[in-house]
Amino acid sequence: MNYLLKQSLHQQIPIDMIYMKKNGECTKRKIIVHRQSEQLIQAYCLSKKTMRTFRKDCILALAPIKLTNPSAHAVS
Repeated sequence: MNYLLKQSLHQQIPIDMIYMKKNGECTKRKIIVHRQSEQLIQAYCLSKKTMRTFRKDCILALAPIKLTNPSAHAVS
């Protein structure tokens, strides 16, 4: 988990996150990490289009986003 958070922070690339809110509801977010501490991360949430603070202990899963480049498959 820490590897993906650091990669997002240093390379400013988006990652997928499954997060459990205080009320127990799970959400899927696309985020770009801007700052992190031992317990918290501050990230730009692409779905909400704003900065958000997330508790690390509420992150259920992280995954890299596979970017597709349609021009890479184009026939010349």
